[in-house]
Amino acid sequence: MSVPEYPALEIQDWLRVFCYDSYCADAMTSGLTNSKDTTLRWQLAVDTLYRLLASDLLYIPALKADDSSMMKSAALDYIKSLARHDPFSSDIEETSHWYLWDISATDRCHSLIDKYGIRDLPQGELSQGLVAALHSLFAENQVAWSDYPLIAISTDQ
Repeated sequence: MSVPEYPALEIQDWLRVFCYDSYCADAMTSGLTNSKDTTLRWQLAVDTLYRLLASDLLYIPALKADDSSMMKSAALDYIKSLARHDPFSSDIEETSHWYLWDISATDRCHSLIDKYGIRDLPQGELSQGLVAALHSLFAENQVAWSDYPLIAISTDQ
């Protein structure tokens, strides 16, 4: 399955929102694409969350560890597990995984939002500076955007 074109504006909007409050992973299953295809929305949520966590833009405050790399590793493992749990399932056991922990913006995310004036941009206006910074961060963290899923979801439930 391929993923849609890079949703730059939608990611910018979500990063802005995460700077104001914490959200569970389920929040990312909407707002990244207008598609009604739940499989596509699930895949996009998993891949986007993984990229944002791997690039130190988001973190899971409840995951405490003495070592920040261990904390990051646990968070990335959690996102990988979401690829096996359908957020659109009617089974509460499936969907509950998407509500386990709150996810918050890191200091790096707040800095980027401030640096590119994202809070002051009118809704719908994209910051090319932020887009370039995100592309660079994603590449630097080996999670560059591509036409293929980063972590393929498991629809064989």
